[in-house]
This record gives sequence, C-alpha cells and structure tokens, in this order.
Amino acid sequence: MDNPLVLVIALPLAVAFLNLFLPSLLRKALILVGIVLSLLMIRGFFNTPPPAFELLGSVALALDKLSLLALTFIHVLSLIIFVFCLKGLDAGTEKQFLVLYPLTVAFSSGTVLSGHALGFLVFWGLSGLTLYGFALLGRGENASATAKKTFMLVGGSDAFLIMGLALMAMKSGWSLVGARTPLNDPAGWLAFIFLLMAALAKAGGFPLHTWVPDFSRDAPVESAAFLPASLDKLLGIYLITRMMAGSFEVGFFLRMVIVTLGAVTVITAVMMAMVQHNGRRLLGYHAVSQVGYMIMGVASGSALAFAGGLFHLLNNTLYKSNLYLALGSVEKRAGTNELDDLGGLAKAMPVTFVMALIGALSISGIPPFNGFFSKWMIYQGLLEKASGLAPGYALWLLVCLVLAVFGSALTLASFMKFLHAVFLGQRPERLAGVKEAPANQWLATGTLAFLCVGFGLFAREIPLRMFVLPAAEEAGMAPAAFLGLYSPRLVLLFFALAFVLGLVVFLLSRKTRYDEVYLGGNSPAEAFRVSGTEFYKEITEMRPFKAIYRGAEKKTFDIYDLGSRATLGLSRVLQKAHAGQLQVYVLFILFGVVLFMILAG
Repeated sequence: MDNPLVLVIALPLAVAFLNLFLPSLLRKALILVGIVLSLLMIRGFFNTPPPAFELLGSVALALDKLSLLALTFIHVLSLIIFVFCLKGLDAGTEKQFLVLYPLTVAFSSGTVLSGHALGFLVFWGLSGLTLYGFALLGRGENASATAKKTFMLVGGSDAFLIMGLALMAMKSGWSLVGARTPLNDPAGWLAFIFLLMAALAKAGGFPLHTWVPDFSRDAPVESAAFLPASLDKLLGIYLITRMMAGSFEVGFFLRMVIVTLGAVTVITAVMMAMVQHNGRRLLGYHAVSQVGYMIMGVASGSALAFAGGLFHLLNNTLYKSNLYLALGSVEKRAGTNELDDLGGLAKAMPVTFVMALIGALSISGIPPFNGFFSKWMIYQGLLEKASGLAPGYALWLLVCLVLAVFGSALTLASFMKFLHAVFLGQRPERLAGVKEAPANQWLATGTLAFLCVGFGLFAREIPLRMFVLPAAEEAGMAPAAFLGLYSPRLVLLFFALAFVLGLVVFLLSRKTRYDEVYLGGNSPAEAFRVSGTEFYKEITEMRPFKAIYRGAEKKTFDIYDLGSRATLGLSRVLQKAHAGQLQVYVLFILFGVVLFMILAG
C-alpha cells in the first residue's frame, strides 16, 4: 500500500477522518499540509511516473499524461481555493465543509487514477455524494430543493454510468487501461450514450446542466468555485476526453453531432446568463457555456482543436473559480449577491475589482489572456477540419464555429453588465461602509488572476508544453503546427502602447470636471440609480426569444422538471400494472433479462 498513487488518495481521506475530531484551526492547517504534501508527490510524477497499483490481479490505479493533467489541477485548484476558505466560512457549517473538502479531493483523485471500471464507478459516485453534501450546506430558502435537484441529476446520472460501464465491459472487459470499444452494435452505442450522459451531467453540459445555476446560487460560494467551476469540470471533461480519444472508436458523423451539442451549450447558456439578476446564477450559466467550447474541441477530431479543448478546460477552472471567489468576497462584505443591490464597489474593493476584471477579460476571450489562446486553438482546429470536408459537412461545422464565436462576444457583453452592476456606477447608500476583502481572499483571487495572465502570455512555454501537449500526444492527437501568427506578448505590447497613448492624450487635453450624478439640479434618489442589470432586457422582448425566455422562467425546458412530470405519469401507468400477482412480476423480470441479453449481443 506504499504505492504513491494510493497515497495521493489515502492522504486526503485521512485528513477528512481526523477533521471529524479536531478544532477549527487544526482542521484548516491539516488540509493545507495534506494538499501541499500531495502536490509534492505529484510533482515527482512528472520525472518518475509511479507504477500501476494492482489489486486482485487487475490494474486498480494507473497514471498516464491525461490523468496526470487532471490530478495536478485538482490539487492546485484545491490549494488555491482553500486559501480563500481560511477566513470567512459560515460558522454554522464550517465543520461539515472542512470534512467534505478533503473527501472531495480524495474521490476526485481516485476517479482520474482509476484503471478499473468498478473503481472508477465508486470514486465517481462518491464525488457526487460530496457534491450533494455541499449543496445541503446552503442557507437560502431554495437550498433544500437545489440539493435535491443536484442529487437527482448528478447522482441519478450514475445509473447511466453503471449501465454504460457494464455494456462497455461486455465488449472490451472491465479494465480501462488500453480498452477500446467499437460502435458496431446496439450495446456499443448504448454504452457510449450512457457514459456521455453521465459526463454531461457532471460537467454541466446541455441538456443536463440545470443543476449548475441553482447550485451556484444556493450552495456556499466556496463550494461553487470548488466544484461546478473546477473539479466537476475536470472530471466530466476527463471522461468525455477518454471516450473520444481512447475508449471508443468514434465515427465522423457522431463527432459532428457532439460538436453541435457543444455549440448549443455555448449559445443557450450565454443567452440565459445575459438576463440574470443574481450574480451567482449569472456565473453559473457561464460555467455551463464554457463546457460547450471544451466539448467542441475534444470531440471535433482535429488535433489542434483537441489540444485547445484540453487547454480551455484548464483555463476555465482558473478564471471561473476566480470570478466565483471575487463575487464571494463582495457578497461577504455587502451581504448580497443580487446585482440590483450592488454597484460602485471598485473604489471600496479595488483589489477585488482588478481580479474580477482579469477573470472577466479571460473568460470573454480577450487577448492576451488565457481564454483567448485556448479559444483561438479551438477555432483554428475547426477551420482546419472544415477545409478538408465535403461542402455540406463543412457548412455544418462552420455554423457551429460561428455560434461559438458569437457566444464569446455575448460573454463579453454579459460581463460588461456584471462588472458595471457590481463595481461601477453609483454605490447604494447602505454599502457606504464596505471595505476590501481580507488578505487570504484577495491572495486566492490574485493567484488565479496571475495564472490567467501567465497562461495567456506564456501558453506555449508552460501549460501547453507541460500539461496539454503531452496528454494530446499520448492520445494520438498532437497538433502538427499552429495556423496563423499570434504572439501574446506582442499583443500585450500593443495594448500597453495604446493605453499609454490614450493616457497622454487625456492628460494633455482640456481638464474635465467630475461631479456626482444629479437630476434636475438635485442629487438623484436611490430609486433612480442605474444598476446595469437591465442592459439587455430588450432581448427578452424580441421574437422568438420572448417565448423562449418565458418558457425558461417557467422551467419548461428544465430536464429535471420534465423528468419529474414524466416519472409521475409513468408511475401512474405502472400502478395499474401492479396487480399483486406473482406471475406478472416474474414476467417483468424475464422480459428485462431477455432485453438485456439482446442488447449485450
């Protein structure tokens, strides 16, 4: 049991157990020490990969380049986000939080290291239970309903994971190391579809995404940054990447369908984000939208887009957790995350504002930040792929590309609203005494913002060379070359020159007197304050969006509510079939066995 792969999982498990009995200060110290020790072990894996861990004659744990990428960022993000948690946790739920946190790290690590389908299933399911546990820690009036919804969508999707892994095992065995399942019969197709549904639910992809905005709103903000923004994205996209580049023989048409699903995820989620009035729900929809870019990249079949999809996964965990934590700092100082009740906090919280600004520019794909580089790789890969296709397929792929680019533009528009509503404009009177976030919080957001800048300026030298390209090469998807010319440091130089030129013009121009906003010669009442939340209200009144938005408000398209209604209807039908006769039940069982045997071939 001295295998390093076992220790990476066992260490946070031991921390979680000890935290059941330790006081608060020791709990936090133990989590920090545990994550740092794990990171030191993982650092050694880059030079000397550990041997696989075998149990009962099967490979239970194994490490390759893709799992090393995921494992590294699970621990890096866990460390940074936990720095934010050192001060400001809800005292009423702090103990539960500090037990669930290392458990999640352990189960997530076990998921990406599993070399056997049963181990993968166990760790994946346990990580879903900790997600449910974090949802239960929410304090809002909808927290209980959100926890139930999260459990039903994410936990319920584990049933599809079980069926998918079982069908895959019948085709290629229980080992996940080197397994490759052909899609040449119903069993193979169903295995792929079931696993894809489980991955979409975990990552928050359309149409199994609806738990993410609700979880973001009602769960502790630290857990929103920790799970839907970071670890759950890593796990969900990790599974999709395995499916597309190793576990299944995926044909071109199926890849096109999944790319289309990614494009739909991008555009639908960002359209919902634009009209949100709750800051956390806005970030939740953007967490969903970014999944679409990753899916498009890893599913496209283009080596360059594949690498871009993996790079975008890493970038998303950085800027998205940064944005959640920045809003969390504001929420803890202002007492609300409703955009209508915020504003003008840039002067009171300048450090938090700068960190949020960097996160907003990164997620919007503005050069030279990291989000632009990964999106640029995906766009290049899709264009390269389209150039070699028949006209009909090329047009199909280009439409998906246009939707993705348009979604990026709408993301920028949405974050203009977000930044204005929270940090710019007129500050409400009740927020006059708001102060900057404590040092641990801006240290966490500052580290994430620094990585957003660093991964943008030195993308080729650090994240691509160390993490992304080795994983892509091992999967047989190493890009031959980059198309076009893009130098992030040159872009930064041009931006700096433009800024300096604008500053000089401003200083040399006629002096402008700045004054408070006034109305009819008098200071405006609080009711006339422009919060910015109505920037894009007109969209909700335009056809055909008006009907769509109203349907979304009534949860007409929410798969959880649709499933609930369908389940209730089915239960009424089944009630009539339950006649209390043993012969009928035996017939049901036989029918199920025959159906399973037919599907299994």
